[in-house]
Amino acid sequence: MTSFPSTSHTLTDPYGRSSTAPVELAKGLTRIALGWFLFHQGWGKVVEDWTGGPGTFYRGDFFQGRNPAWLPDIIAAPYGYALPWAELVFGALLMVGLFNRLSAGVSTLIFLSIAVAWLNAGSLLPRHMLMIYVPLGLYFFLSGPGRYSLDAVRSRP
Repeated sequence: MTSFPSTSHTLTDPYGRSSTAPVELAKGLTRIALGWFLFHQGWGKVVEDWTGGPGTFYRGDFFQGRNPAWLPDIIAAPYGYALPWAELVFGALLMVGLFNRLSAGVSTLIFLSIAVAWLNAGSLLPRHMLMIYVPLGLYFFLSGPGRYSLDAVRSRP
């Protein structure tokens, strides 16, 4: 009977030193893909703000059409202005595995907030990519960035 290696190391070994190379490669590629998605989404919105002026994304139909009516403008406006840059910065950090807890935690919160907005707009269910991105972001927040990350390089003695 084949036994699988223990995966309990993730909570005590966020840099994958006790894990196999294929497992760490899969973890790294998944983290890069998740970060790339977030970075790419942010890039499009930042370009929109560059070409149309600051706040173009916030004032646009895409944001306003999904902005919950119960969310006061005093919260929605700063969020709408900051979201493109947060997606860009934290997506890039997640891709390279730098400041993993911060980047994965903020990314998870971004994904959750978008899920709430889409759900409020009636667009999330029965299926949506955010149903995958939220748990993936949480996974990287809890497990660490893995062996193939800048955090792992920085942690070496």
